[in-house]
Amino acid sequence: MGCLNSFMGYFFYGHENAVWCADVSPLQSNNENDNIMKSIVVIGGNGYTICSGSFDKTIRIWDIETTKQLNIFKGHKGYVMSIKYGSNELINTILSGSSDNSVCLWDIRSGHHL
Repeated sequence: MGCLNSFMGYFFYGHENAVWCADVSPLQSNNENDNIMKSIVVIGGNGYTICSGSFDKTIRIWDIETTKQLNIFKGHKGYVMSIKYGSNELINTILSGSSDNSVCLWDIRSGHHL
């Protein structure tokens, strides 16, 4: 099992090969009047998650507080080389780039690429 090495002293286990990239989510907002920050449905714990991309060709989302894996995205045929949470109009999405020469936009809620 791979490990997304220590982030603030935490370890995240689950990838089956090297982790190449990671991104920290924007803070979850539960305030309906807050137009700046929007909530990401799968976020738990203290409001932050990490998404990671790996040479195992998967993207995984982790709860920072519990270090538990919340979701796994499969679809790239090559290594996941870059990853970024969406913002503004692209909330609830993750953008990834792969060595298979593709870029995917993933819907966090459904777990599928758009």
